[in-house]
Amino acid sequence: MNANEKSLSVKGPSLPSRSVSSRNSKPIHRLLLYKKERGVVNIAITDNHRPKLYFDNYINWIHRVNPNVELVKLSYHLKNEHLIHKADGLILTGGGDVHPKFYGNPNAIDQTEEVNELRDEFELNVIEDALGREIPILGICRGMQIINVALGGTLIPDLLSLGFNDHAQRNSQENRHAVTVVPHTMLDVVTGKSEQTVNSVHHQAIDQLGRGLMVSAVSPDGVIEAAEWALKDRMPFLLLVQWHPERMKDFDNPYVRNIAEYFLHEVRQSIDA
Repeated sequence: MNANEKSLSVKGPSLPSRSVSSRNSKPIHRLLLYKKERGVVNIAITDNHRPKLYFDNYINWIHRVNPNVELVKLSYHLKNEHLIHKADGLILTGGGDVHPKFYGNPNAIDQTEEVNELRDEFELNVIEDALGREIPILGICRGMQIINVALGGTLIPDLLSLGFNDHAQRNSQENRHAVTVVPHTMLDVVTGKSEQTVNSVHHQAIDQLGRGLMVSAVSPDGVIEAAEWALKDRMPFLLLVQWHPERMKDFDNPYVRNIAEYFLHEVRQSIDA
């Protein structure tokens, strides 16, 4: 396989670029997250269809920043899609692969793992409702991928088959690799650090970006590791990351703590707007 075959496109739609707004450039004061609230902050979080330990990682990660946040699981098993209409923010979790038919590549089904069309359809509807309500959204791993699909983008069904060997688990252990943040993006403001090592447990990734998205971080081999809106001032908060910050043990890592803090900060700003 030559270099051209292995390279990935990281260009999004032809939208004018814009720097992060002054609103997003302000430093977060952690006391903002603990100020007296008018009501309980309600975050909807999708069911990752994993053992409870893995779902609880998300809960514990958010509660380390603000233990008063109420997190409500959304799942097709519970038939509770309607609860997104009461949520102040949405976390899209990791888990099995998105069925490739949803991004126009049904023949790639043999390259996928743990496909669940009921989950896909449920979450695509939740995303549509969340975008319509303009609430802050944080997508993690599969969560990043399915919102890209919801916005008309496509996925690479299997990185390993294309020679990208540095992203999936090895011997049931999380892999780790560096990511580089694109300068002047929102993620650059959030983390304050241009490069960091993160965990990596995925075999799929974004190929073509969905409508309105831009790349905000890449791995050394060119895989898209984070994305956000290209036009920050016109859109509600959206941050998508391919790694699992909720699983990383180094909580003070800015690619872990800062993401949770900033998301909750934006939820609070949205409530107060």
